[in-house]
Amino acid sequence: MRLTLALLALPALFATTVPRADAAELCNETSYIVETAAGWPVEGGVAIEGWMRLRPGDCATVATDVDLDGDQPIFYYAKSSIAYLGGVREWRGTIPLCVDEADFEVVANTRCSSLGMASRDFFIREGEERERTVLVEPVNFATRATVAGIQRLLQSGGYPVTAVDGLDGRSTRLAVNNFLRDAGLSSRPNDDALIDALEAHALGRNAASGLTMCNEADGDIAVAIGHQVGTIWQSRGWWRIHAGECARVLATRLATNNAFYYAERINTGARRGLSEASESFCVAPARFVAEGRGDCPDRGYTAAGFRRISEPSEGGVRITLDEGDFRRP
Repeated sequence: MRLTLALLALPALFATTVPRADAAELCNETSYIVETAAGWPVEGGVAIEGWMRLRPGDCATVATDVDLDGDQPIFYYAKSSIAYLGGVREWRGTIPLCVDEADFEVVANTRCSSLGMASRDFFIREGEERERTVLVEPVNFATRATVAGIQRLLQSGGYPVTAVDGLDGRSTRLAVNNFLRDAGLSSRPNDDALIDALEAHALGRNAASGLTMCNEADGDIAVAIGHQVGTIWQSRGWWRIHAGECARVLATRLATNNAFYYAERINTGARRGLSEASESFCVAPARFVAEGRGDCPDRGYTAAGFRRISEPSEGGVRITLDEGDFRRP
């Protein structure tokens, strides 16, 4: 089967082949803490388990029930911790399998909703590829992943770092020292403990930041946002949100209500947009980023009515949409 990755924010997957292993290994060479789920075919469906947390630079044994001498494929899905500004990153493919919000183990087919679970698109590893799988970003940090992970968490925690490059330079050391001082720590802990402390700080700072959209409609919705990037108005979409789920679609800390959202109810024959929405932005049928709010048809877009968000609290806004928010068929 040919693997196609559909990635949220340009992360990638890089695989290497190593000498024969007794168990499958999954390594994280990104600058993000990731939570991973794995699945493999069994009688009655697919055995799926999650979530396993991997710090940047970590490797772990996974799918221990898979016989690497056989022909069982292994399916993987990974997502970044919610500690980061910029939204959750995903490493995914095209195979829909079931996941839960909390840690889980299940044997399931694709009827996730009947189990009270969500569906995520996993990527597949077959043959010798199963022995070692490495998650990477467009920048291949490799052995520099741990330092890059510390830098990424410092940035998300509000500490200035020149770049996320995996190089332990002066600005990184200064930012670490400032964090240790603010956290009341007298000495630098080891890398694992430092990453955990930085994640806890970033979670406390950013958990409520940005714009989170929740779907209480009877089926899936697609969401777009409009906001200013510097001095330029920009609209972009789409985020598909399943019924009963939420997604953080704008992760920057919000100081004012000068941001807007639009949604369409999908899987209903014709897509149904928001009612009582009058702020005009441009949208397109497929994933898009549009600069400017005017002349949408002349630029190949459609004008849609967005709603203004409410006033932020602690840097964030949470919007819940239900069936009554959408135009009737």
